[in-house]
Amino acid sequence: MKSYDKIVIKNTFFLYIMTGAKFVLPLIITACLTRRLGPESYGVISYLTPVMGYFILLFDFGFDFSATKKISQNRSNKEYIEKTIASVYTAKILLVPIGFIFLLILFFCVELLREYFLLTVLYYISTAAQIFIPDFLYRKIKKMEGITKRYILAKFITAVMIFVTVQDDRELIIIPVAYLIGTVIAAVYTNHHMVKKMGYRFSLAPIKDALSELKVSSIYFMSTFASTALSVTSTFVMGIVGMPVEEIAYWGVAFQVVQAVQAMYDPITTSIYPHVAKKRNYKFVLQVTLGLLPVVIIGCFAMYWLASLVVTIIAGDAYLAAVPVLQHLIPVLLFSFVAQMLGFPLLGALGREYQTSLTTLIAAGVQILGLIVLAVCDKFTLVSLSVLRIFTEFILMSLRIYFVCIFLREIKTAKKIKENNI
Repeated sequence: MKSYDKIVIKNTFFLYIMTGAKFVLPLIITACLTRRLGPESYGVISYLTPVMGYFILLFDFGFDFSATKKISQNRSNKEYIEKTIASVYTAKILLVPIGFIFLLILFFCVELLREYFLLTVLYYISTAAQIFIPDFLYRKIKKMEGITKRYILAKFITAVMIFVTVQDDRELIIIPVAYLIGTVIAAVYTNHHMVKKMGYRFSLAPIKDALSELKVSSIYFMSTFASTALSVTSTFVMGIVGMPVEEIAYWGVAFQVVQAVQAMYDPITTSIYPHVAKKRNYKFVLQVTLGLLPVVIIGCFAMYWLASLVVTIIAGDAYLAAVPVLQHLIPVLLFSFVAQMLGFPLLGALGREYQTSLTTLIAAGVQILGLIVLAVCDKFTLVSLSVLRIFTEFILMSLRIYFVCIFLREIKTAKKIKENNI
């Protein structure tokens, strides 16, 4: 096995461990909260979590792809890497007040957010604290072990705080505070590791450098933001149309399970992306995708038959109404796997960011249009939302397969031309 392939495998291993911290621990937290909070209170949490997903994407602004790509291609240039780190940090700081302006606008649009004003603001603060966690640096491969250990520690502290302090609906306000403390710990540890162990200086950059960084990453931001819109817009619109909070809770439980499964894809795509960006080895992505596809299909069937058991374990008998929702969402797991693998790990890494972003924007547009139609026709139900989510994910997958086929055709044509000229 080649040394670089070993690095990819090692990095993937530690990414999976961090995925456990990011998604398995939240599932444990969900199991705790659903048993201690009523469906109405948990419905509020289920609503605020995806809404904050918009702001997470705003603060990241595609840096996990643009900055990672730049660092991967200039990994031996310490001065260049430090300049990139400083530019990204400064850009993220500039985005925080912009995000708060959007949050204030949301207060006027969604009654649920106005009703839980303080809780929403605390959630925003805990989300904004993530700007100083340099995931984009560690995604460049070789250095995942340090951040993984420290990230798990921070998430574990958050989970313990919630488990110990949140006993019923009266402690709802403690939840974002626990996330804030965990995030601050993660930021402190990872920046200490970055400076002391990796040797990169912590600093801020001139405003013009930050604006330049924002311009470069904007194409990635549009794609990732649209991708997030596919996942969370349905929940966001639930609040606008006034869907019962209990139904939001059922949707939240089902989608928490879906996102936990999808999280298992992220370490693969994250590890492959820098490798393909540097080596332009598109065949590697296709081989991994085809190799794992049977596993994903078997997993989908297993999830369908075990849906009732999964929901009972995670949320308890009070949330069994989430079972048919979860079963309807199963095809999303298959379509999203193919779509993610063919997105930035393949098309994006090969310089076809525009095509990747275009596919996501089209799918997001279909999703938004579908939500409007359902709302106007008074068909805004959990089942109809599930079917719409499946359809939009299928659109995304199909478009990316189409563009990959075009790419492969171009490669084949170029080889023929080269052979004829020899």
